[in-house]
Amino acid sequence: MKKLFNQLDDLDRRSFLENMAKGLLAVNIHPGLQAAGDTAQNGGGGKAKSVIIIRVLGGLSHVDSFDIKEANRDSIKASSSIKTKADGIRVGKYFPKMAQHMEKFALINSMFNTQGAHKPAQYLMSTGYEQRGSVLHPDLGGWVNRLSPRISGDIPSYVKVGESRGQGSGFFGSKYAALPVASPEKGLSNIKRSRDISQKQFDKRLSLMNEINQVYEEKVKIASTDSYNLIYQDAVKLMKSKDLDVFDVSKENKSTRTLYGDSEFGQGCLLARRLVEKGVRCVEVTHSDWDFHYGIYDDMEETAPTLDQGVAALMGDLSAKGLLDSTLVALVTEFGRSPELNSRAGRNHHPVAYTCMLGGGGVKGGQTYGKTDKMGKNIIENKVTVPSFNATIGYAMGLPLDHVEMSPEGRPFKIAHKAQPITSIF
Repeated sequence: MKKLFNQLDDLDRRSFLENMAKGLLAVNIHPGLQAAGDTAQNGGGGKAKSVIIIRVLGGLSHVDSFDIKEANRDSIKASSSIKTKADGIRVGKYFPKMAQHMEKFALINSMFNTQGAHKPAQYLMSTGYEQRGSVLHPDLGGWVNRLSPRISGDIPSYVKVGESRGQGSGFFGSKYAALPVASPEKGLSNIKRSRDISQKQFDKRLSLMNEINQVYEEKVKIASTDSYNLIYQDAVKLMKSKDLDVFDVSKENKSTRTLYGDSEFGQGCLLARRLVEKGVRCVEVTHSDWDFHYGIYDDMEETAPTLDQGVAALMGDLSAKGLLDSTLVALVTEFGRSPELNSRAGRNHHPVAYTCMLGGGGVKGGQTYGKTDKMGKNIIENKVTVPSFNATIGYAMGLPLDHVEMSPEGRPFKIAHKAQPITSIF
């Protein structure tokens, strides 16, 4: 065995170890096995212990939701604004439940993205950096995971719920990647020992894998080996942990589950609340299909209710449980939509002005920051770049914004590039 293993090149050994974990241990809860770097220093000082990132994919139309303009006759007619619980703030009629929680949110109405296509814009929104062929940047959750100590027991510090479009841990490696939960209804998949494998067989196979790892470590000293070992140790520990119950949303009472709605997104928001209650640092929940190039008003009517119900329930539940001060909720989208309708009664991509939102975590609610012109087309006050928005999340969590991490190529990176946070909203 040792002779055979030594004949493998590094890539073959990686594949061998990964497949062995899947086959011999019958477990596959981690998204990848790439090289991981050294641990980083932890930050501190922020009010938020956790962040829940709601990613609205496709480009939420700001002029039909949270920045409706009286001069925009199309939007004011079809997406007529309604009063909210926050004085002076009105939102589109599609969000009546969220309207009752606007006193908890700060609306950032002057977001600016340099990318007008979905994937590059989502990459920038996720990482704070423009996409480059020479480096894969860690997403914001990867930074939170790396710079924050784990306080969630056996549960990883970073969890993605539902469809995943984030960039992952980038050059940080798999050690800092999110634990994926494809369906909040089904919970964490592939976490139980196969019925075809007895505990004795499982322990024997685990011992065999550890032996092979030791042989490799003696031959080649690289950081990825420690990363592999930590991943598998965490996986085995999680398999036996009582903390696994946190992934079972069916343990919530019926009235709470009904409050969030029966959609996958709504139940994902419920799972997010359960996870931050357990101490998970970063949870992402995705709401997709907002790319309304055709018939935007019909699509808004159909798509908005589940987002409205899920986010409203989350804010109310966090508040009722005393978790809102320690949990930052960020609703983000890659860009807005053009204020003018196109020939197909839809709206095109509009990255130069749009809205994102922050609530809880020390943010002063019931306010707007930044301003667009009378049609919602251009920013006229307090432009906020994506790195600045991400810096604000890091600031809320007390993360060291000046901390530098080196990529494998020797290039320096910070959590929010060179941007400064919006401190005035706190």
